[in-house]
Amino acid sequence: MMRKTERQRLIETLIKQKSLATQDELVAALKRFGCEVTQATISRDMREMGVQKGTSRDGRVRYVVPPPRVRRDPEEVLARVLLESGAEVLRAQNLLVLKSEPGTAPTVGRAVDELGHEDVVGTVAGDDTVLLVVRNDTRAGKVEAYLKKLTQV
Repeated sequence: MMRKTERQRLIETLIKQKSLATQDELVAALKRFGCEVTQATISRDMREMGVQKGTSRDGRVRYVVPPPRVRRDPEEVLARVLLESGAEVLRAQNLLVLKSEPGTAPTVGRAVDELGHEDVVGTVAGDDTVLLVVRNDTRAGKVEAYLKKLTQV
């Protein structure tokens, strides 16, 4: 059985090399390569990959794979998100709490996660609060100072 990442790479290759216009055509092309999947799986894969309908040079409708997105600097993203959400950093021992505007905590939490800071063990986001668990008190102080610095940029 082919793993999801391998299957999606194959889907991308097939879409780029063949003029496929329907999910049934894609399922059949995958089957020829020994990858038997359902239309529902293909639909999910295509949504995750951002596959869209386009037109070929001869005007025929076909699937196209968008170019890869350039990954922005996670620190820049976090700084922008913290500023836009009005985040305030509070500390309680090895825990940091980020208070933000209602509805913004999931975005703030994701930006913290994307940063991949080695001292942050995990995050939990509510509606207007993100809880960061840090390895210990000392490191929590450093992470707190770092986040506060980002909010003042």
